[in-house]
Amino acid sequence: MGNATLRVRRPGPRVVAPDDVPVWPFDLAPARHMTLAEGLLEPGAAYRPHAHRTLEQVTYVLAGRVRVTSFDEAKRQPRSVELEAGECVVSLPHETIEFACVGETAARVLFVTSPPYPADHSDTIALREHQALADEG
Repeated sequence: MGNATLRVRRPGPRVVAPDDVPVWPFDLAPARHMTLAEGLLEPGAAYRPHAHRTLEQVTYVLAGRVRVTSFDEAKRQPRSVELEAGECVVSLPHETIEFACVGETAARVLFVTSPPYPADHSDTIALREHQALADEG
């Protein structure tokens, strides 16, 4: 009996996420508790804020610089941090998140989510601006 999980994985076809970030999801089957996708943020581009209903997400920068903005509930306003290659942020359900590529080169980012991101994007709440979101569950 072989090891079904020990195989090379490559990203699948390009998909545009609800925040307009182009991503290339990986097929991680038979894994059932996480998803992985690589995103490409174009130089100078800012993408739309969004939140997830149930997902925890790690955003890890592979290359370039990324400004990540989220709503700071204590200060009642958006707050940003800048990440460079080798750094990450974690976002929890109902926390807003927005990405912008800072610098003159594209940024490559890995997105890891748990539970798995649904292909129909039903876990994503697209937003016009950062705001406090009520916990639905």
